[in-house]
Amino acid sequence: MALLEVRNLSTVIRRKQEYLTAVDGISFDIEAGEIIGLAGESGCGKTLSALSITGLLPPVAEIAGGEITLNITDNTVSHNRESSTISLNLRSLDEESLCRIRGKEISMIFQEPRQSLNPLLRIGAQISETLELHGAADKKTARAAALDMLEKLKFTEPEKIFNAYPHQLSGGMCQRVMIAIAAICRPRLLIADEPSSALDTAIQEQLLTLLGQINRDFGTAILFISHDLSVVRRFCRRFLVMYAGKIVEEGPAQTLFSASAHPYTQGLIGAIPGRQQRGKALANIPGKAPSIEEHSPGCPFAPRCPRTQEQCRRSFPPQTELAAGGAASAGHIVRCFVPETSHD
Repeated sequence: MALLEVRNLSTVIRRKQEYLTAVDGISFDIEAGEIIGLAGESGCGKTLSALSITGLLPPVAEIAGGEITLNITDNTVSHNRESSTISLNLRSLDEESLCRIRGKEISMIFQEPRQSLNPLLRIGAQISETLELHGAADKKTARAAALDMLEKLKFTEPEKIFNAYPHQLSGGMCQRVMIAIAAICRPRLLIADEPSSALDTAIQEQLLTLLGQINRDFGTAILFISHDLSVVRRFCRRFLVMYAGKIVEEGPAQTLFSASAHPYTQGLIGAIPGRQQRGKALANIPGKAPSIEEHSPGCPFAPRCPRTQEQCRRSFPPQTELAAGGAASAGHIVRCFVPETSHD
């Protein structure tokens, strides 16, 4: 049983009298302690998927269908030392119940840390607040825990940062503060939405190292959302590729980078600059991604795909599991009528 199970999740955006589909029937699992990526171009539905899971959708959006289940395993509950699992249907919970889960069981790091932090509160108060809200500590204990977390996140002067305001910190420091707020209760799942997109390469590497440390130290699973496949490749063992609200390919990172089967995935990987591409032209995907107003029954990538057939325009392909690479490729799934692995 996976930590998080998402089944046929659809999210729509209301525009006047219309409901436009932004997330279209996606399904995936996240195992306890796993680092999984969700990749794709800007506007493909990655952030809305995360906000759907956490119950933080803006007023103009709503979940139109599907199930989101969080399976919480507690080894301390049962007297016979066997683990006890509680399955929570997150869609059925009211706001008060969701507030008890957010921050404690599921946390999220947002893309813009400066906009997420309260400019009128000191950093320490914002970190401690999460512990206090979940009843895990009194003010004195919460302060000590916040300082300890700042130290774990490589702040050389945790006391100074604790008493600082957000405007006194750099962008990279604010992002580390966001990690501290998200990780202070040691959640089972941490959703990181483009956490490194606005950072330079050196700070980006530090951020990934810190997230990896949280994964190892606390056993926290991480859903890492990014449009940058080079970052996903370094950080995630498995990832999902999203296009126009649909998941078109998924599998182990090593497999997808060596033998991707969907033309969109191949285009994204081929566009990554690197030493092996030196002197060569990078891949170019012609056309542009469809807007949510351009909904069709077929594969949304069909207008840009070099392998398009008539059936691609009529219906969205079912998932196909590819196992050409043996056990190492287990879980390699593509949604394409004419899949061709990149090493073919």
